[in-house]
Amino acid sequence: MKRMYLWLSMCLLGVLSMTAQQLAFPGAEGFGRYAVGGRHGSLYHVTNLNDSGAGSFRDAVSSPNRIIVFDVSGVINLQSALVMKSNLTILGQTAPGEGVQIYGDRISCSGANNVIIRYLRMRMGIGGTSGADALGISNGRDMIFDHLSVLWGRDENFSVSWDKKGTEPTNITIQNSIIGQGLQTHSCGGLIQTNGGVTQYRNLFIENKTRNPKVKGLHQYVNNVVYNWGNGGCYIMGDTEASSWADIRNNYFVKGPWDGATSPFTRGTPTFTYYGDGNYYDSNVNGVLDGSQIGHPYSGSTQVKDWANWDNHTRPQAHAEIKGLMSAQDALAWIIDSVGPCLPVRDQVDQYLIDELKSYGKKGTTDGITTERDLPHKGTGALYGGYKPQDSDGDAMPDAWETANGLNPNDASDAMQIAANGYANIENYSFSIVSAYPYVKSPSSLSASEITKVSMLLKWTDNASDETSFVLEQSSDNKSFTQIATLDANVNSYRVEGLTPETKYYFRVRALNGEILSVYSNVLSVATIGDPEMPKVSVNPTPEHQGTHGVSSTLKMTWENKTNAYGGKLYYSVFIGTHPDSLTQVARNLSTTAFTYTKTLSVGKVYYWRVDAKNDLGETAGDIWNFEAVPGGQLFYCDFGSKPAAWAAAYGSIGDNTNIINAANTTKTVAGMTFGSGSDAIRVVAMSAANVSASLDADYGPYSEADAGASPRCVQFVTTKSGGYMQLPEVQGPCRIVLYLGNPDKSTKTVNLKQIIDGTESQAAALTMASAKKTFKFEYVYTGSKKITFKIDANAKKFNINDVLLEAYVPDISEVPIEIAATPAADDYSYADGSMAITFNQDIKYNGGIKLNATQFEQVSASASGKTLTINYNSLAPNTDYVLDLGEIIDFNATKTFKGEFAFRTCDFPPTKLEGETHYGKAATAMPLDFVPFNQTAPYTTVGGLVQEAQNDYPHWVQASGTISANSAVMTNTKDKLMAYFDQPAQSISIKADFSGSNVAFKVQETRNADVAPYWRTIRQFSA
Repeated sequence: MKRMYLWLSMCLLGVLSMTAQQLAFPGAEGFGRYAVGGRHGSLYHVTNLNDSGAGSFRDAVSSPNRIIVFDVSGVINLQSALVMKSNLTILGQTAPGEGVQIYGDRISCSGANNVIIRYLRMRMGIGGTSGADALGISNGRDMIFDHLSVLWGRDENFSVSWDKKGTEPTNITIQNSIIGQGLQTHSCGGLIQTNGGVTQYRNLFIENKTRNPKVKGLHQYVNNVVYNWGNGGCYIMGDTEASSWADIRNNYFVKGPWDGATSPFTRGTPTFTYYGDGNYYDSNVNGVLDGSQIGHPYSGSTQVKDWANWDNHTRPQAHAEIKGLMSAQDALAWIIDSVGPCLPVRDQVDQYLIDELKSYGKKGTTDGITTERDLPHKGTGALYGGYKPQDSDGDAMPDAWETANGLNPNDASDAMQIAANGYANIENYSFSIVSAYPYVKSPSSLSASEITKVSMLLKWTDNASDETSFVLEQSSDNKSFTQIATLDANVNSYRVEGLTPETKYYFRVRALNGEILSVYSNVLSVATIGDPEMPKVSVNPTPEHQGTHGVSSTLKMTWENKTNAYGGKLYYSVFIGTHPDSLTQVARNLSTTAFTYTKTLSVGKVYYWRVDAKNDLGETAGDIWNFEAVPGGQLFYCDFGSKPAAWAAAYGSIGDNTNIINAANTTKTVAGMTFGSGSDAIRVVAMSAANVSASLDADYGPYSEADAGASPRCVQFVTTKSGGYMQLPEVQGPCRIVLYLGNPDKSTKTVNLKQIIDGTESQAAALTMASAKKTFKFEYVYTGSKKITFKIDANAKKFNINDVLLEAYVPDISEVPIEIAATPAADDYSYADGSMAITFNQDIKYNGGIKLNATQFEQVSASASGKTLTINYNSLAPNTDYVLDLGEIIDFNATKTFKGEFAFRTCDFPPTKLEGETHYGKAATAMPLDFVPFNQTAPYTTVGGLVQEAQNDYPHWVQASGTISANSAVMTNTKDKLMAYFDQPAQSISIKADFSGSNVAFKVQETRNADVAPYWRTIRQFSA
């Protein structure tokens, strides 16, 4: 009945007249019903399933003023968030076969206007951006979403919630769509929070724990069905004192198996006014639809009893008239039959949800889902392809339809011409699509067995029920295929004869139903077997023959051998030396084509090596290769453009700056690099354009000639909050890291390079960029032999990373004794916690033992990198002479030792500012030593009537990442602090602190004159 109804409505198109306000399409309802979309723009064909690039869906929506059609079917795997432009119409029903699915990350319509999206699967999934909506609008107007499947959001599924930027979301309709299975632990249908007007008409909300939806503002909720919500609430009515106006009519709420499900309406307030009628609730979970009408009021909200007399002056605008209004029972029946992207077909994923709904309480989760991959369809399900009808001019309208409707099938320009009824011709064609283009499900899982020298048995899975035959094709190059067999329906195997021994072949199979062809199966690559043979000589060595190779403490050697397997298993012996006639065997009976040589090679020497191979028939000596050993050897490199390949695939072709992460407590790994955040939301962006200049005088040019060499593209840490980081792949030491960083403004900033060795993270170096909009080059050397992971701590700074290079490090071996080459100034050294660097005349290792002639609680530690010994210290006393015993310093090969001292004197406290100068803190003559209440917040009056408004307005400041109550502050972050400021010496301070966990540190610092600048020095540090 459904298809007949649609077909009749299409037949009336020819006599529809153009009205002053054109519906987005016949059947458009609600506030967004007049969206124009891309009607007056150009036509764009999606021709591939790539994440980006020409013909991709991302490219299609990257420019405004388009009607978008699909020439392909299947899953489009998003590698990053996708953002829509304005004036777009997306016609998912034009895809061949079983249509398309947009899967893997969030989709945003924020900032767009005039958008029409129809018949599209938009599913996020567990691999998407943490804390993000599957589909969302935070600002923009005039949009309608029809027949969508929006699933598996990691925050909300589909939200329309104003972010106080741009245009408040206005005139939005979501209709005939499935909004479901928000992922735990935040399984939510969506937030609808705008005064601009949102209509939700004839949708299925299914298996969202809460927010089905949560509403604040102007809302219309008509003919929807909600099934199997949880204990977080179903339709949440405001939960705020802000005004709301809701039209809630003829909806059906069907309770499912979810434990502890709430009643349909919750958290109402008197300021939430609604007109409600014809809403039903089936709560008995008995497998039969037998709900009863819901009485008033709904959850303590204010009922409007007379729709006709509802005072429109209290609403931002009147609710739209719903032309297709149904009873709740009829709406549920319609939803079972037609909701979601039922064109071209309803797929396995949506059918799974409809089957749950039809159980009326018997099927469904009891506590939500955490990943779509555990469902029977494994997330994406199977989408079978197909072909579109003959379209000579490529305008997405079949020749037969154009001819029948008086258009020219050889004129591509007529697709975007406006017809007499006010729609573009391509729109009118899309309205006529009432079922999938004819297609046959393709065979899959083509495989081979019983392989001989001249034959093999091919098998495949028959997925179709209506095929009349199969066609099997063969190729020798995977380019040109020849038909080798036509097989009857339901046949799923064929023995291929007459093949050549030891030869690779390619096969593919397709199904037919009369003249209708399926797409091809997977292409099978398989080789015939051969006769046993002696081992062949190994080829393609690494290190490359007669080349140079960067070496450090180990040498990775690889090769290839193309001997067939019929002479038995292959084993390899490796030989190496400095002369081709006297090679030493270093490995025997290797079963793989790789070997790691662990002895140190001498830089500048030529090394010779070979690999012998043996099997059951005998042994074959290999060719002798040679290479020159040179310093280094690349371990990892990323230029955030074309290298490595995994980065290029994800972000190399982006047209706009694209978020990598934009959430709190999240991580995302790309090309071996992990971007992460802590308790604060951190935004890290892959930049689409160049952010480098070669000129020393230009923005993003090198800060000095030594800083030249940065690549054009970069990633940018945007958010200036703590917790952002980028962690690199683990590599083998010793190694060098080279970083090119960019300063996007003219303020001095420091980011921290961390190192993780044996699971312990420590500071490696502070990377300071001067106050210039330039690029800066940094190097750090780890001379140890353990595996190491480097981590760049953004340190709450906005900056760019243009290049990351990790390379094996080969030290500069010197015969001269170890000596100090340079030291910092020895007089007036800052007492504030910090570090100093001592440079030696050669590469060194620090062997421990550093100490200071302490006078109180001083602490000191050291680390070596290349020729530099970095000394970190705290708790130094001002105006004090110190002697630093450097401990034991050794050369890289541990053949030489250095022991020495460095004497220095710390400076005094800075002088007090004079009257009339700008002062930092607001001192008090007395200070309450109990900091209760901890949760008092600025501004407030402190002792002496001084008003504290900011952190630098001491004396009282509490900052904690955990809960701050009146009696305590839970500190879980190294940025957490409690401050007190006195204008006279404190004789004693009592601090009580409880702790849990391991590696807990508690630091007490002071500054004797915060009125100048807070030069903090540690006076006590405790650990547990």
